[in-house]
Formats: sequence, C-alpha cells, structure tokens
Amino acid sequence: MRLGLDIGTSSIGWWLYRLENGTPAAVVDGGVRIFSDGRVAKTGASLAVARREARAARRRRDRYLRRRTVLMQRLAGAGLMPEAPAAAKALERLDPYALRAKGLDEKLPLTHFGRALFHLNQRRGFKSNRKTDRSNEEGGMISKGTERLDLEMMANHARTLGEFLHMRRQKAETPRQTPPVRTRTTTLTLANHKVETRYDFYPDRRHLEEEFHTLWQAQAKHHPALTDELRDTLFETIFYQRPLKAPKVGQCLFTDERRLPKAHPLTQRRVLFETVNSLRITADGQESKPLGMELRDIAIHFLDSKNSLNGKPKATLKTLGKKLKLRQGERFTLETAARDTIAPDPVRASLSHPSRFGPRWSTLSDRDQWRVVRRIRNVQSEKCADVLTSWLVSRFGLDDTHAREVISAPLPEGYSRLGETATRNILAHLKAEVLTYNQAVAACGWHHSDERDPKASPLMSLPYYGKILERHVIPGSYDQNDDDITRYGRITNPTVHIGLNQVRRLVNKIIEVHGKPDQIVVELARELKQNDKQKAEIQKSIKANTNAAIERGTKLDELGVPNTGANRARYKLWEELGPAIGPRCCPYTGKTISAAMIFTPD
Repeated sequence: MRLGLDIGTSSIGWWLYRLENGTPAAVVDGGVRIFSDGRVAKTGASLAVARREARAARRRRDRYLRRRTVLMQRLAGAGLMPEAPAAAKALERLDPYALRAKGLDEKLPLTHFGRALFHLNQRRGFKSNRKTDRSNEEGGMISKGTERLDLEMMANHARTLGEFLHMRRQKAETPRQTPPVRTRTTTLTLANHKVETRYDFYPDRRHLEEEFHTLWQAQAKHHPALTDELRDTLFETIFYQRPLKAPKVGQCLFTDERRLPKAHPLTQRRVLFETVNSLRITADGQESKPLGMELRDIAIHFLDSKNSLNGKPKATLKTLGKKLKLRQGERFTLETAARDTIAPDPVRASLSHPSRFGPRWSTLSDRDQWRVVRRIRNVQSEKCADVLTSWLVSRFGLDDTHAREVISAPLPEGYSRLGETATRNILAHLKAEVLTYNQAVAACGWHHSDERDPKASPLMSLPYYGKILERHVIPGSYDQNDDDITRYGRITNPTVHIGLNQVRRLVNKIIEVHGKPDQIVVELARELKQNDKQKAEIQKSIKANTNAAIERGTKLDELGVPNTGANRARYKLWEELGPAIGPRCCPYTGKTISAAMIFTPD
C-alpha cells in the first residue's frame, strides 16, 4: 500500500492506495484531518503568547508584593518605619517627592527618610537590558527618553531624580496644572510632517540607584544608626533583579556538542564560504560553472572589505561580477529580479568598522574574536558595559569611545545547527577546495541530511517526534518520569509542533486500521515552518498580485478583450517590456507595440 499525505498548517489530507507491481490499482481509504494550528486567526500570533504574558504579569505582581513586604519588615526593624500599621499608614500623607528633595540638604526624621526609601521601591525605574534593547523599537524610545531626562536634570541643576521631579511639580501655578511625574508618551508632528511618538523623559534604574546612595550619604551624617551594612541590605532589597534566564541550546547535527551562536565568528565564516562556494556563473545558452579557487578567493576578499555600522552590510552581485571580471553576458545563477545582493559576514563587517576595531579586527585570532563577541552578547546592564569597556581598553588598547561603540555593535541572534568541532572541520574543507556544503560534509565523513541509523530495527508505529529528531529540538529533561514533550524537548514553532503530533496520531490510526503501508509520500505546505513576519510578507505579495490582476482585468475590459487568465498573462508580459510611461518595444524587432496590438491575429 502507498499512503499519500498532504500536510498543511491546519489540515492533513490523506489517501491510501493498493499497489500492484508498484502502480496504484485501487483506493483503500482517504480523508482529511482538520485541527487548530495553535495561532490566533486574525493576528497569526501563537495562542501561548497570551498565556505567557498573563503568567509573566502574575509573577511580576507576586515578586513586587514579596519585595514590598520584606522591605517594610526591614525598615521597621531598623527604626525607619513605625511597627504599628496605623502609624505607617499615616506616613502616606507626606509628599514623597518633597522628602526626596529635602533630604539632600536637611536632616529628616528616620521615619520620614524611611518613607522616601519606600517610595524609591515603588518607583524603582526601568532597568535597561542592553542585550535586547539593541533590536527593540520600544527599547530605543526608552533610551532616548532617558537621554532627555539626563539633559533636563543638567539644565535644571537637579542632583537627583527626586529633586528634578519636585522642581517639576513646583513650577505649576495651581495644583491642576501640576505636570505629570510619571512617564507618558507624547505624539509630535515634525517639520517633514512625520508623526513621532516619544517619551518626554524616562527614568532608568541608574537614576534611582544614584539617588539612593546620595540620600543615604546625606542622612547618614545625622543618624549613626544608618550603617553601611544596613545600606547594603536595603539597597539589595529594593533594587535586586533576576538576571535573564539563559536559553537551552540544541545539539549539533553531527556531534554531541551544543550548537554555536550565529554571532560566533567561525559560524559566519562557514556561512560566507558556503555562500560564495555555491555561486555559479552562467550565460545564455551555456551550462553553469562553479568559481575556481582564484575567483573564489577574490570574492571572499571583496566581501571581507565591506563594513557597516548597523551590522547589515550588502554587496550587489553585479559589483561582485565586475570584481571577478565576468565576460559580457555572464552572470551569477543567484542573480534574479528579486535578488541582486549577496551578504558579507555581518560580525566582521560590524566590528571592523572604523568606529570600532577597524582593520585590527582581522588580525585577532578566532579565540580572541569569540571572547569579544561573547562578552558583547552577555552585556545586560550599564554596570556590565562599564566592566567590558575597561577590559577592551586594557586588553586591546582601544580608547573609551571606540570601546563603547564595540559594546553597541549589532550581532546576529540565535544559534546555528552545528557545534564548534563540526564547524571547524567543515570550514577547513570549504577553504581547501571550492566545495558546496553537502560536499564538505561528505568530506568530513558525514551526510548532510540522511541521519537514519542502518542498524536500527523498523518501527511498528510513529513515536513522539522529539525522540527521533533529538538534534532538531530544544533539549528536554531526559527524565523517564516526565511526559514525552518535557522529556525529549519540542520544536518552538507551535504550528510545526502541532502538525507533527497530528501526523503521528493520523498515521498510527491508519496503521491500526489498515496495517503498515509499504510507501509513504509526503507533501508539505511551504508556510508550515514560516514565522509571522514571513507569512505577513507572503500575504502582502499575494494581495499586491491580486490587485495587479484586477487592474489588468479592468484594462482588458476597456480594450474590449475577454478578461481571461491567458489574456491577463499576455497583458502582463506586455507591461514588462518597458516602463509605465513611454513606448513598449518588441525585444526582437525594436518596433513599438501598443496594448491593442498584442491581441490581434498578427
């Protein structure tokens, strides 16, 4: 029997044939299995997003309440807060902003100082995560708001954030005109008529930490009970924040090592050599041919000369062809109307920019390059950035400005599918010869796609996919007491995860009813493993093509020509002969062709 499967994002069509001499002779059974793709129909977002956001909000709330309770207990134990709840509640009537400003110059009662510290806990500020803010639009708005706050504080000669906010409140003539002390977004219309949404000011965790130390230093002169030990305890209670949880990294396709990050210099060199080695030169009427070693090395040198401040370098295939001195009419097989560029190494291009390492980056060893990249990836706060700046200055002799630029260098996110050993071995073969990826893998003694174990016994039914695709999933616990998903891991794309599980259920049920098929033929929908952005681009392209077809149909009606698919295709070919404004000429004779002429018998 032959089982045919057509696997889509929310359905599986199946058809079971009986074979005679390898040819379908009769239909045994068939049908369609429909299921949810695990996404919101309107937005395409995963259903897990809403649950994850709600869970994160509950955790933040619980942690805040625990932190507030612990702080109140420690303040009361140190005499900075009344032990009686009613007396502590009465302190709420005090203006905390006035206390935070007054405490810089005058002696405050201990409980009033405790009220100011408690207010710092309530408004402890945004802690910038430099690791994620580099590619986050909201993070960019916040950083600009923080810069505006620094400038405003300097202009108003405010020593702390609390003093700045107190000054801001005092400028109001009436209570109703009091400007807000919390962050708010404002919408501005710029000179070029563009609309910009921004924060007028945005406090950073740094502002609150600096104010804590400044206030403590001012009040410690008046109160001997304010010891350094108490200061450190309260500071940790108010400002401690958990570091980001490191993601689990999958296993290399060929070894037992963990996968290398995409930002690893070795990974990017492998990708660059794979891309250039796969280039083929072609011309009309000629077979395509690969680059020789000399041309390959020239292409690599040309791409390595590119640098980019934003980490997105580009080189056109036409320019590369000129560097390789291609003959008239020759071109690369990759060069199409939709693609005319080739990407250099983004890590090298970013860090070899003159404002960062410059040409020195190429002289560093692989190990030193990875040390720099790894530390940049691990920067999560300004404190980490200061430490890394000092290390770059002392280790590589950079000045402070260049070191700061190095820290802000954009790097690729995510992980490759190979570990360090496999990457080094494959890269060595790619450099030694002009091999494609699969040829380089074969030279290492592996196979680029066939991972079947010839010694394995046949399966009577399909197991959970994570057990078979252990090198393609996020690692699990491998605890026998856990369920399959927790034990073996899973694919993070919810559509693929659900689709593979549905295939397993369907095939196992078919085996249970009809027995094991001799052959299984699978057709996969291209959009099955695409992310939201890729799906949106496809939908945008489909919509544009549909609108263009409708417009061509309207023009055919005006010409009195039947609005058929063949006529629309002919009209599209005529449109591609030239620009919208100007004559369209026959590519063979050079004579002008009108729209009406393409539908005449001649």
